[in-house]
Amino acid sequence: MENGNLFGSHQVLNSINKYLTSVRNGEEVETLKVVEFIEQNFADNNDNKAIVHSIVNELDGIKNQLENLKWLNKHYKILHDFSLECSKTLNEETLHKKAYELVSQVMPTDSFFIATHNEGDPEIKFVLLVENGEYFPQTTLEFGENVTSKAIKTREIIHHKSTTGEHKYVLIVGNNPSGSTLFVPVIIDDQVKGVISAQSIRDFAYLKEHEELLQLIGTQIFNSMETARLYEKIYSMSYTDELTGLKNRRAFHKALTELIDMDTQPLILIMIDSDNLKIVNDNYGHDGGDLYLNVVAQGIKSICNDDIEGYRYAGDEFMIIIKGNMVHHQEQIINALRNFYLNNPVQLSNQLLTISASLGIATYPTDGTTVEALKKSVDDALYCAKCDGKNKVVFANNN
Repeated sequence: MENGNLFGSHQVLNSINKYLTSVRNGEEVETLKVVEFIEQNFADNNDNKAIVHSIVNELDGIKNQLENLKWLNKHYKILHDFSLECSKTLNEETLHKKAYELVSQVMPTDSFFIATHNEGDPEIKFVLLVENGEYFPQTTLEFGENVTSKAIKTREIIHHKSTTGEHKYVLIVGNNPSGSTLFVPVIIDDQVKGVISAQSIRDFAYLKEHEELLQLIGTQIFNSMETARLYEKIYSMSYTDELTGLKNRRAFHKALTELIDMDTQPLILIMIDSDNLKIVNDNYGHDGGDLYLNVVAQGIKSICNDDIEGYRYAGDEFMIIIKGNMVHHQEQIINALRNFYLNNPVQLSNQLLTISASLGIATYPTDGTTVEALKKSVDDALYCAKCDGKNKVVFANNN
């Protein structure tokens, strides 16, 4: 009997060893067959049966944990690759599409969306909407009684596993409600930034691991979006004059260089100098001078459009670039600017001061075929305007 027990124990240990080896190698193992084999060779009484079932249950739990770890490891590799891709672009539209492509690799996405929301906003903005691989235009949804709003309010993942569940949600795209849905709030620095959602027409399409993975992907994409927006803000600030809101000298040189390099159309360059800034500064202080400069800038903004752009060049000097069909309307443009200044005097210490400005005007390519040559022509014209009594308009003449 003792030898029989030893032999049975050896068989059991051998069976468990094979089971663990199969699990380690990622092979399919039917736990029920292992239980039956051990019971036939070892469980000859109720006590042994209880021990066998306990051992096999523990082994089955280990097997499931290993399978989950293997699943997560595989998808974390994809997530790592995604983070590298995100680091290569600062374009939000590209980031959105890469997120969809990634999620589609790791879970069903018959429908998919990314929604953003700022605390206190009355609407949720859907920045990416995809249905069966088709991209839809961005849209908004009222923040209120809908499942996306609920995910934001509760800060909890909402997982509808089948159409038989008692849930209601607003269809954003598509015609058919999904069988399984995941709505994952994205929380960064204790603030809900939005929701990322995957939806499938199949019931029970998502596991708990899908929730965690979608949460990680959502955090990555929203962090990348924040970085892209911060970069865009910094980039915009580097080309914007802080006082007037016009584009600055750096932006002017970039724009003029690009237009001349293209050499596809004539250009008009206007250089403006506010005649009385020094007098204003001396009598009303620099705050008064800043107000004066802002009215000069407002006049320039009033004539700007897709073909007219204004810049604060330096101090009280401003530049205007005119391109396209607007080059044929320079007289109307100049008159509109001068009329603005006549009709919008600056109020300083209960006094109204009319803006006086001298203008120099040069044309590309007639008055210069390079950036420096054109700038010299317009600067010379402005100098003549100021020498001629100020508040004048002088056109350059390369002859």
